[in-house]
Amino acid sequence: MICPRCQSANPDEHRYCAQCGVRLIEPSAALAGSLRDQLHRGLALLVEGEWGRARDQFKRCLELDPTHGASALYLGLVDCLEGAPSLAREHLRRAVELDPELVNGWLLLGLIAESEEDLAEAEECMRRAALLEPNAHLARARLASLATARGDYEAALPELRAWAAAQPGESAPLLYLASAEIELEEWGEAAEVLDRALALEPQSAALHRRRGDLCRRTGDRTRAEFHYAQALELDPDDDETRLKHALLLADLERTDDALEELNEILRRDPMNAAAYYQRGLLLYTEKGDLVEALHDLDQAIVLEPEDATIRMIRQELLLEHAATHDEAGT
Repeated sequence: MICPRCQSANPDEHRYCAQCGVRLIEPSAALAGSLRDQLHRGLALLVEGEWGRARDQFKRCLELDPTHGASALYLGLVDCLEGAPSLAREHLRRAVELDPELVNGWLLLGLIAESEEDLAEAEECMRRAALLEPNAHLARARLASLATARGDYEAALPELRAWAAAQPGESAPLLYLASAEIELEEWGEAAEVLDRALALEPQSAALHRRRGDLCRRTGDRTRAEFHYAQALELDPDDDETRLKHALLLADLERTDDALEELNEILRRDPMNAAAYYQRGLLLYTEKGDLVEALHDLDQAIVLEPEDATIRMIRQELLLEHAATHDEAGT
């Protein structure tokens, strides 16, 4: 039997849902007969990918019982799968009007609203879903994401902590929680959360990358370099992290290693203005090679013509070089 609240499957002899505890036997006599059979047939077709036939079954359910919210919910789900958000929203709205405790109805409405950038509506729907079902992990994750998108990390923290507590064996909620704590400069808490996540998933490039970011912010350059190197070993295509690694190597006075990383970025991506800029600076400040430095800065300017900083640095290098030569001549 399908639970009218959380839509989980339960044995027919059960009277209460094993997942959420709601009573399974509704007073409508139709549910005990053909409606239940039609609903189960529709669910089987849905699982098999027969969306059109599944829709027909759910429509028959609503003909048998126009107040059956779960059937309207499944109609909305079919609409979502077929890429018809307007129809989906109509059916899902009807579903939650018929049964305001349909967690997945609110969740799907929230996802549709978020896809259409109606963030206030998305947040309201996700919040309804999370209130109805505290273990609705996707709803909590989306609530945290919406709060993060508007820069409200304080609002995101409770949802992220609840998500992490509900899934203690998963690293993903810990990564998002640590990222929010980093934005709020809660360095110690973020470090503890990331270390817990790495203990769960030591081969995660994303976790090593974030741990490296945190170490760099707190001045632990040696440990930051280790985590960036681990991230790159796991994900060699991550040029953003490779650039951070190069800058860190330069800070550690490992100039040749830094230049090697920058060369690798430019080998892979000849249009990377930031890599040209950083290589140009290193070539002049650490190698004294003005010609190659200017060449790289000129390449960066071609790629980013509106970047005033690159032009200013190029001019400063020329002035500094000219002043040095004047002093040497006198």
